[in-house]
Amino acid sequence: MMRWVLVCILIGAMLGEAALAEEREVRFPGDGIALGGTLTLPAGSGKFPALLLIPGSGSVDRNGNGDGLRTDLYRQLAHRLAEMGYVTLRYDKRGIGASALPEQQQDKTSLSHLARDAAAAYQFLRQQPQVDPQRVGVLGYEDGALIGMALAGELSTPPRVLVCLAPPGRTPAIILRDNLQQRWRSEGVPADKIQQRLADFDAALTALYYRLPLPPLHEEVAPYFLLPDRPYLQEFYFENPVARLKAVKVPVLLVYGALDKRVSPRQDGELLYEQARAAGNPRVTLKILTGTAHAFKASLAGDTQEVLTNPQVPLAPALVDTLKEWLSAHL
Repeated sequence: MMRWVLVCILIGAMLGEAALAEEREVRFPGDGIALGGTLTLPAGSGKFPALLLIPGSGSVDRNGNGDGLRTDLYRQLAHRLAEMGYVTLRYDKRGIGASALPEQQQDKTSLSHLARDAAAAYQFLRQQPQVDPQRVGVLGYEDGALIGMALAGELSTPPRVLVCLAPPGRTPAIILRDNLQQRWRSEGVPADKIQQRLADFDAALTALYYRLPLPPLHEEVAPYFLLPDRPYLQEFYFENPVARLKAVKVPVLLVYGALDKRVSPRQDGELLYEQARAAGNPRVTLKILTGTAHAFKASLAGDTQEVLTNPQVPLAPALVDTLKEWLSAHL
């Protein structure tokens, strides 16, 4: 039965491709770098509302593939949004795909660089002749949602709406620490060994914060700190999502998969929702979607290997329905 349901969803997704007028390869200036992207246009003529898709973490391309992942998440989002009548711009982050960096700059990318690139992409999208510049929103995934919060809270001409898919609510370093602790417990690591690893984690975090050399680290901890883009970690790990969202006054949609194991729909989602509303923004909506997890694919089993490596697995219908209903009311 489940196989038949999946086949029906796939057929429906393929038939929906007819709603695309075209996809255009584009290049535009970012923060000192030329960025490559794809402009996806709906069928028809005139000026359309539009959404900038800001990618999440990892070395994934504009379609959501790379770093061992093949989900086509951003490509599928662009196509489903085109069916609804929205122009989208998705792009390769600096250092990825068509947004290549000179070798001497490849380990210097920071979260601030990515935010300035996203601001440039937002302005580029607003200038497109097919786009109504007064009806441009931002959709960010993971840390892309943090960047979306920064744009919505700081730009002189903020986006009309902000959609955040799986955004962290707690400080990212705290989320990572909790996730590692839970994973080690589930693996049966003795309590004293877990405490030793957490002590290493805390020591590394302190060194990162104060820009000090990293101490020797347990092999289970080191990969989270020995990344080449240390400037990025020095900002990202200590971000305050609540403070970011409190500065946003436009309508906000927070979306989580109920089966998400990387961020907590309750701890992170409810924290953001309650704090943003308390800060004076009544136009904040929180949606926790059943039948999907962090990758927002149709899967009652969560983010299985099949979900994360098969780009043919479609978006969760609940996500598509939520976006359609909320965007039609706010954008």
